[in-house]
Amino acid sequence: MDIKGIDNLGLDRVLKRGSGEIIEEQEDALLIRDRVSGAYMLACEDTEVGLQLLDRHIGKDCDMLFVSNYALGLEAFRRYGFSGKNECYQVAYYGEKPTPDPRLSVRTADERDLPVLVENYHLVGPEELKKDVKRGAVWLGYSQNQLVGFIGEHAEGSMGMLFIFPEYRQMGFGGALESHLIARTMERGFVPFAQVVKENRASLELQRKLGMSISENLVVWMWR
Repeated sequence: MDIKGIDNLGLDRVLKRGSGEIIEEQEDALLIRDRVSGAYMLACEDTEVGLQLLDRHIGKDCDMLFVSNYALGLEAFRRYGFSGKNECYQVAYYGEKPTPDPRLSVRTADERDLPVLVENYHLVGPEELKKDVKRGAVWLGYSQNQLVGFIGEHAEGSMGMLFIFPEYRQMGFGGALESHLIARTMERGFVPFAQVVKENRASLELQRKLGMSISENLVVWMWR
């Protein structure tokens, strides 16, 4: 199955970096498991085909599932007893490498930074943040030696964890931090991508300003 489209960039990423294990592949379906995040990821155009494939392979060990077909994702959420989900637009950057913002300096977070990360970012739990920091996947942004915010890369490769301290908002630092990560991702040979929860209009507007392409369809992340 062709997974080069914007909806399936997550599957493409984990396969390219070598952490994705193919569970089953058909002409119009692909199920993989990412060893880094532990997530199962499914691309399938047909809902019934996708459900049959999931019936064969997912069990109690499936704590997290990504489905790029929206209707299939909603049905999988109901069918397999997941407790939470995010319905998201997938966004991706296909342009030229962004120019760094001269106001911003960036360094990789380490364990000493965990308290400030945990205190200010609540969409990822403390243990997950600790793992992200250990992977070297969180970056802190500074302007004139003052910490203005941070950004990270989730375990499966998507950009996220963007946080700007209140006193530095509406100053362009969110876009500057994301542009830094876009450039860093491109230097590693990958297409930068992220998921934006469908209700988050402010984030979608930021993605447009940065030149990100936005998927027409919704994708679904779900967890137990």
